[in-house]
Amino acid sequence: MSENLDILAAFAAKRWTQVRVRSVEVVKIRQAKLLAELMAHARKKIPFYHSASATDFLTWPIIDKAFLMQEFGAMNSRGLSADQAWKLADASLNANNSSATWGDLTLGTSTGTSGQRGLFLVSSSERALWLGSILARCLPDFPFKKHRVALLLATGNDLYRTASASGRLQFSFFDLKQGLDCHSAALLDFKPDVLIGPPKAVRAFADAKLQLKLKHVFTGGEVLDPLDAKPIADWFGANPRSIYQATEGFLGVACAFGHIHLNEDDMIFEEEPVPGYPDHFVPIITDLRRRAQAMIRYRLNDVLVKLRTPCACGSPLKALVRVEGRCDDVLEFDDVKIMPDALRAVILDADRSLADFRLVQKTRSLLLLEVPAETSVDVAQKTKLALATYLNAIDAGHPIEIIISYGIQIQHAQKLRRIKNEMLAR
Repeated sequence: MSENLDILAAFAAKRWTQVRVRSVEVVKIRQAKLLAELMAHARKKIPFYHSASATDFLTWPIIDKAFLMQEFGAMNSRGLSADQAWKLADASLNANNSSATWGDLTLGTSTGTSGQRGLFLVSSSERALWLGSILARCLPDFPFKKHRVALLLATGNDLYRTASASGRLQFSFFDLKQGLDCHSAALLDFKPDVLIGPPKAVRAFADAKLQLKLKHVFTGGEVLDPLDAKPIADWFGANPRSIYQATEGFLGVACAFGHIHLNEDDMIFEEEPVPGYPDHFVPIITDLRRRAQAMIRYRLNDVLVKLRTPCACGSPLKALVRVEGRCDDVLEFDDVKIMPDALRAVILDADRSLADFRLVQKTRSLLLLEVPAETSVDVAQKTKLALATYLNAIDAGHPIEIIISYGIQIQHAQKLRRIKNEMLAR
């Protein structure tokens, strides 16, 4: 019961913050106050930061997942070593549980799609804060109205199970590792009014014409392509809104105008420029509210595209045009780097009848274009020609071979990356 009250308190606090934080100036004032509190806590409680500057935050080191895992024991305030944490996490996974616990801490692991598994800690109060923030940003009429939320996840999560016990919010979990066909009847029986899941899974239910009456559709874990957004909106009658979230935290959510607003009222987002792309940046995040594990000047492996003009929704929080994708999925040739969205646009504009695709860079001179098995030769060749023309125009430095493959194997338990860099040199 106490944790449910903590969730409601966090929700109310977030809603009050949204009311008060109505300008960029107020956002900056709030960030400065929370940052001072975080720095004082980190210097006292997080061993790694004991000798850090008390005043100059920009001298604190920029870290990444590899560094955080290497210094795991020194980066948390509870004295939990990396060996202890991994033993707990692995034992939980072997028992088919989604997460492990240690006192009031929940230990979560990332999927390892970046090449390394990550291990993250949150306390019970931070769990409540996390969920209260999501509810305030996504379902502002909660708790005055009840919601039934269907979650399409590769594994369950104790954060959501906590919410399910609140009574005002009911969750049902659908394990994507089991596929999708087995869940249709259960989804219809549950009668959700909110559906949350990866775009490819939500689209699959839209393509299957599943009769759900939804008020809200949220997608996360993958880039929401127009290729998926339109059939989802057309069938369910609700425009899908992106939730930008990772194991590192709840980072932002899209407004009604489709722009993702970053959680600047609880986080600082420094911008690492992407050479040649003035609107693109790699985020370096500082979570101002976390205390159990430091998430300070942490470099994410994402490329974001910022909105240059104020969003029509009026929010003072920094808005994104989109999450471009992972840094690792920027295609690299001798003389140029190409963002995934540019290639995505070329492919989608080549022939609107193309239902799906994958574009994989195998080497600096070889691309594999995968299309659905039923794609006509004419459509496939038209798409290949459009890609070849685009690559020739940008002068990649040498000829690029494009091989077409018919047939796409969809893995619903894995993150969808329609464009990815798999160069053998990596």
